[in-house]
Amino acid sequence: MISIVTCTNRHTQMDNVFHNFTHQDWEEKELIVVLNGDEMNIEEWRKKAEQFSNVNVYQLPSENTLGECLNYGVTKSNYDIIAKFDDDDYYSPYYVPQAMTVFQEKQADIVGKKKVFTYFQQNQKLGIRKQAILPIAGPTIMFRKKVFHQVQFPKRNIGEDKGFLQEAEKQFEIYTTNPYNYVYIRSTPKNHTWQVSNERLMKKCFNLKVTDDYISHTTQPLG
Repeated sequence: MISIVTCTNRHTQMDNVFHNFTHQDWEEKELIVVLNGDEMNIEEWRKKAEQFSNVNVYQLPSENTLGECLNYGVTKSNYDIIAKFDDDDYYSPYYVPQAMTVFQEKQADIVGKKKVFTYFQQNQKLGIRKQAILPIAGPTIMFRKKVFHQVQFPKRNIGEDKGFLQEAEKQFEIYTTNPYNYVYIRSTPKNHTWQVSNERLMKKCFNLKVTDDYISHTTQPLG
């Protein structure tokens, strides 16, 4: 019923990619992993994937953009609803069920989060950040496959989610869920495609607190 698509060029995120998928409290799901890079060892990823059901791993050359990798992943999916998962963030077990409630109750085409929890690993600060321009945060995009028939991710490595959303909102209504059950994990800027300083990003956050346990503060069961 839902296809999770994750593109990555970082072997170090393997455990996180599979953990985010397997812990989703949703029975009918599949994971499409697209390795973006010639140096990625697809056999290691496929060996790991054998431990789980409904997981497929593919590989595209380094010259392919992130947008192209996402588009490729969607074409390999089997279910009607697509969820774009980033490789280095936290998606709680209730992330998919929370969004699926909106899809079912509102007959939504696109669902995501306008406000997102953001965790700065270096100083262990957790805050909430509101999207200033985009209707929802890129790592929280979920959509029906019919949207993809009209709008694809642009062929770029930075801002592919922005391009997708700007075109999609012209034709489809976007619904949002509350900030809970997802955390944007921020390490050093060099580890992210979004090259903004942590100091600047922190200024955009409110309700900042220091904690070494962001999971308990951001995970919210349904009901």
